[in-house]
Amino acid sequence: MFKLTQSLLKRHQRVTLTSYIYPMRGNQMKRLIAITAVAGLLLQGQKTLWASGPGTTSADILKIGVGARAIGMGEAYVAQADDVSSLYWNPAGLALMQERQASFSYDQMYQDLKYQNASIGIPLENGAIGGSLSYLGYGNIQGYDQNGLPIGNQTAYSAAGTVGAAWLGNQWSAGVNVKGIQENLASEKADGAAFDIGGNAIYPKPILGGTLRFGAVVQNLGSGMKFEQQSDPLPMDWKVGIAAVQMMDKKLNVSVDYTSPKDDDAYVSGGFEYWLVPFIALRAGYVNSKNEGSGIRTGIGLRIKGVSFDYAYSGQGELGISNRYELSFRFGEPRPILTAEERKILQQAKAAMRQERYEQATLLFDSLIELEPRYQPARRYIKVAMSKLEGQQSQMLAQQGKFYVPGSDNGARKPALPEMDDLEQLLNIGQPKSAQAPGNGPAPAAQQGGN
Repeated sequence: MFKLTQSLLKRHQRVTLTSYIYPMRGNQMKRLIAITAVAGLLLQGQKTLWASGPGTTSADILKIGVGARAIGMGEAYVAQADDVSSLYWNPAGLALMQERQASFSYDQMYQDLKYQNASIGIPLENGAIGGSLSYLGYGNIQGYDQNGLPIGNQTAYSAAGTVGAAWLGNQWSAGVNVKGIQENLASEKADGAAFDIGGNAIYPKPILGGTLRFGAVVQNLGSGMKFEQQSDPLPMDWKVGIAAVQMMDKKLNVSVDYTSPKDDDAYVSGGFEYWLVPFIALRAGYVNSKNEGSGIRTGIGLRIKGVSFDYAYSGQGELGISNRYELSFRFGEPRPILTAEERKILQQAKAAMRQERYEQATLLFDSLIELEPRYQPARRYIKVAMSKLEGQQSQMLAQQGKFYVPGSDNGARKPALPEMDDLEQLLNIGQPKSAQAPGNGPAPAAQQGGN
């Protein structure tokens, strides 16, 4: 199989690069994209990529998984996605990021193929944004003229840029990506665009001390890539997945995906991640597809404070192996994912702010800070609420002909805040703040798995 692949590759290189020297007629344009099809075979081992008929897709760079962690877990990452690699697997996962993250990965693939990716993700109060750049180099390709004489090495590459955004709700998240794609073969170029749509749902009850998430995504929707008059569709697919994250005291993550590609048979993949100690993770998985890319995946992760190094191994049958290396940096203040109860408090506090009920807003924000001290937006909101409350109370006193002088016994006093037990009535959740002990809040319903 390997020798046959090399032979076909050389043959397609010859006929393709000859077409640059002589005018293209009839089916010659189809030969122009043969190198992309051959590269697709090397990437995925899909026999349908040899022809320009049904089953052929373009932009094979969109098929290469991003993130050594995801690959090491068997490429089953649709529901597990909660880091910057969510830009590839499921844009809804961006909303589950807790810290800003930048990652840089390199993959020395088979047949002189080299893949590189740089990504960045920034969590926001109610979601996240991110972007990535990917580059796939096919190596030097020897060109020949019509007489079979060499004309020197030619270059070929594929590149893709992605911008994504995600929104976080109560027990759900949703996201969308927009991608720009370019393929180059010597002097010929093709441009295209695609987009992804994804979503996550979070089961509200704990599972073995962790959280159960469900995910779904449709990838690479678009009109396709076009060389001159020849056009091929994008590798559109849809995926669904389930993941159990942070089980067994936040040590174990398990995920399973079902994928239905446009140009191949549907398949199942699965994997797990186990943190031996807080800074070392072991990963393994299996991709059960019907092409050369099927097989075992393994990996390891090392994390020291905000710096992570991840490695993943994947076998590609007779085509060889792929080694993925990734360096990631996490920085900035963490943004924890609020539980359903905590988000309810936040929404009620914001509603109180809009209705100028600043006393209640202050009390609610204070309760949220007690439940989740790491949630920095609540600290900013409570300062605003207290400032508004002070202005409101000063205005009320002024209308009564009184003046408030801080520290003076002769000045008028501001109205006191409501008692803490009034929180039960405000929230209607059955337990006053005064009865809550620090650290006794419910376990977070949506946390990152090992992130």
